[in-house]
Amino acid sequence: MDNKIIAILAVVIVVAAGGSAAVLLMNNNGGGQSNEVATATVEIYGNANNDAYIDQKDVETLEKIVETGSWDTSAHPFADADLDGFITEKDIEIVKKIINEQSCTVYYKNYFGAAQPLSYPMKGKNIGITYWQQAEMMAALGLWEQVKCGPTNLKSWYSNIYDLSDVTIYTSKNNHNSGVTDSAIENFKLRQVDVIVATPTAANQTALAKMVEEGTNVIYLWYTGDWAIPTMMTLGILLGAKEKAQAYYDYANKVMKNINDRLEGTKRATALVAGASTSLAADGVTTTVSLHTNPHEGNYYFTNLVANTYTNSAGLTEFGATSRSLEWLLANDKSFDYIAIYLNQTGFAAGTATDVGGDGSYISQKQYNDKFEAAVGNYSETTAYSKGNIFGMPYDMLGGISGYGLVTTLAYMIYPDLFTKEEAQNLLQEWFDNFTTAKIDVKTQGAYIYDGDAYKTSYNNQ
Repeated sequence: MDNKIIAILAVVIVVAAGGSAAVLLMNNNGGGQSNEVATATVEIYGNANNDAYIDQKDVETLEKIVETGSWDTSAHPFADADLDGFITEKDIEIVKKIINEQSCTVYYKNYFGAAQPLSYPMKGKNIGITYWQQAEMMAALGLWEQVKCGPTNLKSWYSNIYDLSDVTIYTSKNNHNSGVTDSAIENFKLRQVDVIVATPTAANQTALAKMVEEGTNVIYLWYTGDWAIPTMMTLGILLGAKEKAQAYYDYANKVMKNINDRLEGTKRATALVAGASTSLAADGVTTTVSLHTNPHEGNYYFTNLVANTYTNSAGLTEFGATSRSLEWLLANDKSFDYIAIYLNQTGFAAGTATDVGGDGSYISQKQYNDKFEAAVGNYSETTAYSKGNIFGMPYDMLGGISGYGLVTTLAYMIYPDLFTKEEAQNLLQEWFDNFTTAKIDVKTQGAYIYDGDAYKTSYNNQ
């Protein structure tokens, strides 16, 4: 994505506290989750019982299938560890090797739906990554010291988060590094990278095909939304970081149990997640707004954990977005009580020389407030604006696995009578303390919630 576009891109969530306009199809699922985060299935072949682990239970399930001679493929779709079409003692042996981290070929179902072979184990191997979401996954799994090569935006946006002293930075496309470049491949080889955790795009598959042929393990798993926990649990097994993956799973469950317990008996808000790269001013010019309407996309998914969210899977881009006209958004304005502006390069991203205030280590509260105030005026024609019901949060966390660290803050801004800013801060601090390499005090560093005076938000009036 061009830097100029990134600079003006804002992702918007529109939240309705009551019903919705007839044109909107909401995901009326009570926020999308029960007291436990949706059960994760690790799609590694050999996971015979379809849970989040490869363990003795899979061995026992396979032994029963072998003993009875009956394999229900719909009930046990990942039972065939060697993909030969049969359940035999060979499958049991492979599962035992996975459990014991012994050498074998492991097949997993990648983002594209294909059964992809990998050379196992990968514990302790040099790792290459292609975008910031993969960086935060490696840090959360305790594997950052194994990361040897990564994209430009790690240096330009997140040098305050990660120690880059042993990470070779490769030149990327327009600073948006979901695309692998010749520079990336050259540096992956230079740093003797054994495993690449890559953004799953067709372009990356093509670019990395030769490295796969040469024996490099390339893992294609989605990095946010409803893939966040399954991906982390899968990577935990493949990369030898099962304990840290389990800790992430437990943290997400704790966060969601707290939210769902607190919201029990409360009529949840409805939500629309959208992004705009132009002004919403009613100037007669028809433009489009990008909507995030699919659980694979982090802004949608984490919003849907606390609100019933507009869902549409038609015409999606490979990053889970679709579009509507700004006229459509304004036509449905009176259905929406809240608008949240999700701003790029905020939260705990590095401050820049063009911003006023802060020391450059982290974006300052003033920098965040200035970004929010510059954006909020674009929505001055909406009902939400007049009621003080516009708020903002950073895309830089909700677009990845770290969204669970911020979802309580989102709950606080939608339901300030049920949640407090302090408890949201405590859960975010727990995220940074346990799942990142950064030493951050979320109360004094970074900025992820608007607290200025120029625009009076409803949550600040509680």
